[in-house]
Order: sequence, then structure tokens, then C-alpha cells
Amino acid sequence: MGNTFDVAVIGTGTSAYHVIHHCLKKGLSLAVIDSRPYGGTCAIRGCQPKKYLVAAAAAVESARRMQGIGIASVPRMNWPALMQNKNRFTHAVPENTEKGFVDAGAVAFHGRARFTGSNTLDVDGRKLGAKTIVIATGAIPRPLGIPGEHFLTSSEKFMDLPNLPKRILFVGGGFISCEFAHVAKQAGAEVTILQKGERILMPFDPDLVDNLTQAARDDGIDVILNACVDRIDKVNSNLVATCSETGNQYRADMIVHGAGRIPNLEDLELEAGSVEHDGHGVKVNTYLQSVSNSSVYAIGDVAHTPYQLATTADMEGLAVAQNITGGNHETPQYTVVPSVVFTLPPLASVGIQAEAAAQLGIAIKVKQGTMNQWPSSKRIGQKHSGYKVIQDKQSGLILGAHIFGHNADEVINIMALAIKFEIPPEKLKKMIWAYPTYTSDLKYMFD
Repeated sequence: MGNTFDVAVIGTGTSAYHVIHHCLKKGLSLAVIDSRPYGGTCAIRGCQPKKYLVAAAAAVESARRMQGIGIASVPRMNWPALMQNKNRFTHAVPENTEKGFVDAGAVAFHGRARFTGSNTLDVDGRKLGAKTIVIATGAIPRPLGIPGEHFLTSSEKFMDLPNLPKRILFVGGGFISCEFAHVAKQAGAEVTILQKGERILMPFDPDLVDNLTQAARDDGIDVILNACVDRIDKVNSNLVATCSETGNQYRADMIVHGAGRIPNLEDLELEAGSVEHDGHGVKVNTYLQSVSNSSVYAIGDVAHTPYQLATTADMEGLAVAQNITGGNHETPQYTVVPSVVFTLPPLASVGIQAEAAAQLGIAIKVKQGTMNQWPSSKRIGQKHSGYKVIQDKQSGLILGAHIFGHNADEVINIMALAIKFEIPPEKLKKMIWAYPTYTSDLKYMFD
């Protein structure tokens, strides 16, 4: 076989996993390549380790919320112990992942891959050829292009801090900033979010984002809007973020990059492989095949597709696996994709927003409100919550659902199921749910 393979996969994250194992089961020879420890972002540097931090912060926040209504004292987060618990999971991932690939028949390479032709790669001086090449290299923090950018701490480094600094500033108001801001606050830090726009979490429903913003401020997180950071300096032991437009300066012990991520195409030399790309990733057709090189597929955050989520990356990996072994026939469907920002409480969304429906000329009816006075909120001391459900005006079918509150991250899955399979709200109301649960509250969210 030498160094010529049926398939070469660049990257070892969640999307690559499905391609690798499916192709190996079909008897194809396969090379897997990664310049970093095997396992990818979600398992080592993203979704999974993040939830270890969020789980600990949620326990503290829950006790704080219930203080005086059944809880006498609030526990403290033990940051070093939390890191140890998280590391017990993440440190085992690279070895277990690589072993799983090799045991299944893959040939593992460590190093940075770059294209040398339409079907050839160089991996730190080693030459590889493959009939099909799959790019699954994920995303990296977006370069900000400002003086002092090197002083920023990435989300990856934040999740590996041996100790938490006292004053933390987050630049940008997206998923990373909002989630880690809540974690840091519950861990005892002074926390500020600087968002250059008029609202944080732009992809989510604006009314519920306003509710979340107020909840964060009531918890002591300083959310500052219309604050564009254009310089970072180190002054003695302080880091200083400057917003020249307003003249304001913000001091912190650590400044975290939360201003978005871009496809990780760095050093791949895609031009040598005739692989077209732009700022959103590798340009692909509906089969996730490169529009300019039919030997190449792209999946996950590196592909120019609508979402940067682990769930859609899995879907794309499964589709490409089928397309490689059975010819192009699988196309990923992005119509019903639930997403969650794991703040405290979480904000969850699926389907269309009211503003988008209006722009498309869809006749809708909207049911919205808060859950603050519901028994499920009162028993846990929840003071910030909200929901907005968009239904087709004629059929009554659910087109979109947006929930902010305790357990929203689980309840949104029922809404997604209803949208996907066109389950009328009347049937959801008639369903006998376990009671009292947050899912059983669904019946109050429909007309």
C-alpha cells in the first residue's frame, strides 16, 4: 500500500470520526492526519470540557438562587479540583481516539498536512496520496487585527487555567464569552463582557437575549454594549482594553477572546489542491464536495455550511461517509437544528424567529411570556425566564421555539421533534408527560 490510500482524513474531531470508522468498515484503506492531539475541539477543547465547568457553576448558581427558600449557605467552586475532574476526561481522549482509529485499520500520522496537488499531501515531509481527501480541521479564534492581540487568552487556555484570575474581561458577546462569563462569575471572579454591537448573542431571539442580559447583570456580570475594543496593552500587572471610539478603558487580569471563530485553513495550501474557499470555509456543493476539486470533501466548522455546531458536524460526517462509499446521494438537512448557549440559566432556540418569518411573508401567530410565576420556577427561585413560540397561523404547526430558563437545553429538543415531524401542539398538549417536569410545562406555551 505504501503511502497511497483510498481516503485521507485531515482532522480527528467529531465529524471526522464518522468518516473514518465508516470507510474502514467498508474495507477502504485510510490515513488519518492531525497536527494536534487526536480527538478534535469538541472532545478536548470545546463542548465536553466546557460542560464540566458549566455543571459546577450551575450547582453554585442553583444554591445561590435558592438561598433563603431552603438553602442555608452557598458552596464555593474549587477551581483546581474542577480542572482535575475535567482533565480526567480530556487527557484520556487523544490516546483512546488514536487507538480506536488504528485498531480499526487506519494509518495514523502526526503533523500539519498541506496540499501538493489535487490528490496529494505533504505531512511534515512525508508524501501521501489519496483518491479522496476529507478536510475536517475545525475552526480557530478569529484574528482581530488590533495592537496587543497577543495578550488575549483563548477559550482553550481558559479551560486549562490552574487558577482563576480575579478580574476577567471577555471581548465579544457570543457563545464563548457568555458561557464562560457565567462560569467565572460563579467561581468568584469580577467579570465584564464588551460587545461591539447593540446586543449579545446575535443569532438568538432578541427579546430573550434582553432577558438574559438583564439576568447576567443582576448576577453581577457587567455587560457593556457598543464597546469596540481596538487596542490591548499591558500596564504593569494589568491588561487594559481600549475602546477609542468612546475613550473608555477597561482593566483586567485576563482578557479572553470571545469574538468568534473562523475555519482553520491555515497552512493547508488549498490553492495547490485546487480547493476553492472563502472566509466562511471550503466552498462545497450539497454533497459537501469541493466545488472545484471533486476528490475533496469538507465537513464540520471548516466547511462553508450554515452552522458551527458539533451536531451538524456529526450530520455532515455521516453524509460524507455515505457519499464516499456509495456515491454522492446524501445531503445534510439544516431545517431543524436546535442550539443552546449554556448560560445560567440556558438559552435555547430551534426553527424560525418571528422577524425572519415576517420578512418571508409567512403568516404566523406568536405566544410569548415568562415562566417566573409558574410553580416550576417558584420552587427553584427562578426570577429570569421567557419563552416565545412561533406557529403557522393557518395550520397551527410550530415553526420556531425559543426558551430561556432552567432546563431549556432539554425542553428545546421536544420542540425540535415537533417541528421536524410536524406534530401539532394539540397532540403535545394531550401527551401524558411525567409530572411535574419542565417538559410538562410545554402545554402553557401554545395557544
